[in-house]
Amino acid sequence: MTMDRVDFVIPHMGRPEMLRETVDSILGQTVPERIASITVVTRNTGDLTLPADPLLRVIHAPGASSISEQRNLGTAAGSAALIAYLDADIELDPDWLETCVPLLSLNPDRVLVSAMQKPSGHAGKVEQLRTALSNLALDQSVQFLPGRNLLVYRWANERVGGFPEYLQTCEDYYYTDQLSGVGELFYTSACGYVHLGEDRSLAQTFHKEIWRSESNLMSMAGRPIPLREWPSILLPFWMLCAYLFLVLGLLAPVWLMTGAIMLVMPPVLYALRLYRHPRNQQPLYFLLLFYLVYFTARSIGTLKGARHLFRRKLTE
Repeated sequence: MTMDRVDFVIPHMGRPEMLRETVDSILGQTVPERIASITVVTRNTGDLTLPADPLLRVIHAPGASSISEQRNLGTAAGSAALIAYLDADIELDPDWLETCVPLLSLNPDRVLVSAMQKPSGHAGKVEQLRTALSNLALDQSVQFLPGRNLLVYRWANERVGGFPEYLQTCEDYYYTDQLSGVGELFYTSACGYVHLGEDRSLAQTFHKEIWRSESNLMSMAGRPIPLREWPSILLPFWMLCAYLFLVLGLLAPVWLMTGAIMLVMPPVLYALRLYRHPRNQQPLYFLLLFYLVYFTARSIGTLKGARHLFRRKLTE
């Protein structure tokens, strides 16, 4: 087993044009000899019209229950010592492999390397802001990462048992948090990627954050919850209470005032913190609006997730 060869694993469902760009960016790497295989695990049943390449295989898994199951199926299809997990809407820098593989072996305690996000050439305010949020902690060890581009040792993946197939979302944070107990996760600015499917509007952020946060509560099962995660766990319930008090304000003005103060506090605190960050380029009013949309959406998603979790417990 060659230690510097990489199996790429890409779960896919929808948007085939972005998948093609993702595959093209892999085939365009400056060190193609390090690519052991490219496995696309798709829930689609039709032809994906991907480049004809001997390294590429497509596994049709329309019955896969989650993105995690797709990733685990793709992992089992390969045997290289290194695995690169990519989302199906990621355009890698041409030197991604050339840069990340040496970085992974640079520290004997390191088990994962991930590259920084870069904005597209036509990025608007929302994409620029989401890119900045992704890059708040660069060139250092981190506790968890999104699953957009993860280069990991196969043995480390086996140590944590792969991705949690019972989670519909948040599986990447759960997975990388588990990996952080095995070794160091390193987030580098030495190379990057463009998230082709990044949010381009506040409306997209609203709808996607509802979906992204539906597994928040379920992802807490079976692991200790560090102190740093409690704000993101409790804030959705804080916002739900704020909206409840606003409704009660129809009966008594004191509830209206309480709800308004509770509603604006999280967006104001988070917006001010990001406004002072050197990577931020957005005006304060836009940050306030973004966080109001963001926290409201996560509150709705968490409420939906709590309902699903309650139903699951009833059927156990």
